[in-house]
This record gives sequence, C-alpha cells and structure tokens, in this order.
Amino acid sequence: MDKPDLFDVVELKSDLPEFNLNRGAQGTILECYPDGEYEVEFADEDGQTLALCAMPLEKMAVVYF
Repeated sequence: MDKPDLFDVVELKSDLPEFNLNRGAQGTILECYPDGEYEVEFADEDGQTLALCAMPLEKMAVVYF
C-alpha cells in the first residue's frame, strides 16, 4: 500500500501533547489533502470526538485498511 486512504485506521507513532493524545492512540482518516497531510479523528469509546487534527504520514502508522 502506497498511501493510506479514507477511513483507514491509524495509530500515532509519538505523543501529540497539544491534542492530549499519546503514542498508540488510534484514529480514522477523514480527509486526504494534496500536500500529503491527513485529517484524522480520534474518538473515545462512545464515539465522541477527542481531537481532529491534520498530520503527515510520518507521525502515524496504518493499522487497519
């Protein structure tokens, strides 16, 4: 797989303290931008959004596609 796609599940490779997210947090790709960034939603067990942030592929790993 070259690049992640919409709705792929990703996992953070490092902490994102500005969003209160720790390494290993899993999120879903909601948008793929032409500049190589991805909009990722991180949610709790009830489906409530914890963070919505754009990030490069280097900060995450695809765990489910």
